[in-house]
Amino acid sequence: MGCLNSEGQFEHWFGNIHLSGKCNRSCYFCIGQHMMSLDTFNNLDVWPLTNIDKFVEQCNTKGIKEVNLTGSNTDPLLYKHLEELTKYLRERIPGVMLGVRTNGVGDIDLLKYFDKGSMSITSFNDKIYKNTMGQGHPPIDNLKRLLLSEYPIANNLKINVVLCPELLQLPNRDLDNTVLELFKLGKIKKINVRQPYGQPHIDNPFSDLSIHKIVYGNPCYLIYDMEVTVWDVHYTEVESINLYANGIVSITYPVTKGCHPVYGNVKGQEHFTKSGRVNEQWLKY
Repeated sequence: MGCLNSEGQFEHWFGNIHLSGKCNRSCYFCIGQHMMSLDTFNNLDVWPLTNIDKFVEQCNTKGIKEVNLTGSNTDPLLYKHLEELTKYLRERIPGVMLGVRTNGVGDIDLLKYFDKGSMSITSFNDKIYKNTMGQGHPPIDNLKRLLLSEYPIANNLKINVVLCPELLQLPNRDLDNTVLELFKLGKIKKINVRQPYGQPHIDNPFSDLSIHKIVYGNPCYLIYDMEVTVWDVHYTEVESINLYANGIVSITYPVTKGCHPVYGNVKGQEHFTKSGRVNEQWLKY
C-alpha cells in the first residue's frame, strides 16, 4: 500500500476506501503511522463519506470493477454504515465486486455485505500475535465460523500475514506453522505474506522454493496447494483509486503519499518508537 515505483504507468484494477478512527488492535507495523494527516479524522459513523461521489466517478472513468473497504488506522468492520455504503456502491458502479480488508476481530456477520476479502492474522500463537498486533488473541473462532457460513466471502477469502521478524525466529519458524494451520482449515486457497511498510526489509522466506507464478511483480509459491504470494508493497505493479477520510481522492497506489493535502515527504519509521507510535486511534476500542 505504499509502493515506490508507481509513476502512473501501471493498470488500475481496484479502488480503496480508507476509513479512519479508533481501532481494536494496535499493530506496530500499522501503515497509519505514515499517514499523519489522517490522525484527526474519525469517519466510522459518517454517511455519506466525504467525496464518495468523486471517488465513484473516478472508478467509473478508470473502469474499476473492484472496490475494497479498508482502514488507514482502523478496521472497516467498525464502520457503522456498511449497509448504506455497499448498497450505494453496487447501485453506482455496474457489476462491482466489493471486498474488505479486516483483522477479523469484529462482527463476522457484517461480512455478508462483501463478495471477497482478506483477513490479517500474523500468527496463531497467542504470544506472537499479541507482540505483533498489540493486543487480543488470534480470531481463530471467527475465521472458522466464517468459512462455515454461506456468505460469498467464505469462498473468496485470502489471509494476510505481515512479515514480522517474530515470525521467522529459529529453530521453529512460526510462519511455517501459520501456513500449515491455514491449510488444515480446508478452504483457504490464497495467502499474502506482506512486507511491512516503513519497517526494515525482511528477506523472502520462501526464496528456496520454485516460483509458481508472478502476481503483479510479486513471486507466488505453491505450498500445500495454496498460492502463497510474497507481497512487497514497495514494488507492486498496480495502480489504484483511493478515497481517504479527509476527502482526498488519489489515483495512484502509494497510499502514504496520496492522503496528504500536498504531495510531499513521508516521514520514515525512524520518526517513531520501536513499538510504533502510540496515538489516540490505537486506544482499545
